[in-house]
Order: sequence, then structure tokens, then C-alpha cells
Amino acid sequence: MDHGGLRRIARAALFASALLAVQARAAEPARPVDAADDCSAFSQAGIRECLAKKAADSAATLKKAEAKAADAISSWDENAKYAKVARARLRESNAAFASYREAQCAFADALIGGGIGNSHEIRRLACVTDLNAQRAMALGRDTGMLPRR
Repeated sequence: MDHGGLRRIARAALFASALLAVQARAAEPARPVDAADDCSAFSQAGIRECLAKKAADSAATLKKAEAKAADAISSWDENAKYAKVARARLRESNAAFASYREAQCAFADALIGGGIGNSHEIRRLACVTDLNAQRAMALGRDTGMLPRR
């Protein structure tokens, strides 16, 4: 085999190994978000206070992630027709996520049953915080690698 053929094989092997590394990283499960665990060192009132702060912080983080995703789409190096569709789908997705979060966290709260004290609010705040964090990560993953103009 000539040197040109060996170089082509080496390039193909290098590309394949890089592709496999990217795929392996993508297949790794994301670190589960668990706001309740992060606040568990406190008393029940302290847990509620900790989670209220985490929920507010996660809402701000989500807002930033939504804005960053919208910016990424706006500067996406793609036909304007497709960018317009992506912007519309992002708005729809953001609205659907807000509805889902409300319903999912109401469901999680319902599973507390006859819990007393702050247990219902703790469950709801933990749910909101965790879902906001997961959504922010997903938006970053989905739009963070868009080629820019």
C-alpha cells in the first residue's frame, strides 16, 4: 500500500475514534439533579428556605438559558427559513415546558398525601428546581453547538 493510502486509513481511524469519543460522552447519563438532597442538612423550615432560594436561582438560570438558546438560533449559520421555524418551536417548547413543570410538580406534591408542615411546599420547590435545571441543561446541549455566522 502506498503512503497516500496509509494516510487515508489513518485519517479515517482518527475521525472514527473522535466520533466514538463524542458518542460515548453523549451516552453518559447526566448527573441527576436533586435539590432536596442539597438542602437536606437543614431543619424542615431550613429545607424550605433553602429550596425557595434554589427555586428562584433555577428560574433565573432557566431564563438565561432560554435567552442564550434564542440568541444561538438568531446567530445560527442556517437558512433564515429554518431559523424562523426553530425560534417558533423554541417559544412553543418553553410554553409547553412551563405547563409540564406545573403539572408534574402538582403530581409530585400529591404524592405527599397527608404530609404535614412544609412537606408539600418542600416537594413542590424541589421539583421546580430540578426540572428547571434539567431544562436549562437540555437547552444548552441542544443549541450550544449550532454553527454561528
